[in-house]
Amino acid sequence: MDSQEKIVEKYWKLIKLEGQNIKMADNQEREVYFRLKSDDQSIIGFAGCNTMSGKHELMEGNRIKFSKIGVTMRLCPDVDVNESEFLKVFELADNYSIHNDKLSLNIGKRAPLAVFEAVYF
Repeated sequence: MDSQEKIVEKYWKLIKLEGQNIKMADNQEREVYFRLKSDDQSIIGFAGCNTMSGKHELMEGNRIKFSKIGVTMRLCPDVDVNESEFLKVFELADNYSIHNDKLSLNIGKRAPLAVFEAVYF
């Protein structure tokens, strides 16, 4: 299975953002996650308060590009989550790596912007 098959159609739960472990807030609706759909190259997910959607493009060498990322405009004043920090990952990431059901979204060869874990239902 090539890495492009490993990354699509999976539920990726955020576990680290900018090197910090992520713990779900008690009053958070659900965990922060995203999924890449293979049929239309879309991305869907939840950023902590708002749902997100957009497009993705996978290229050789584990390169990835996200575009047209949009979010709903709900207000969640008492949920302690930094959505803009999370959404910035999709702006900056240009490559990914997968190891043991953990996905890192990276920029260049630097430390991962975010780390996700595959969740199986």
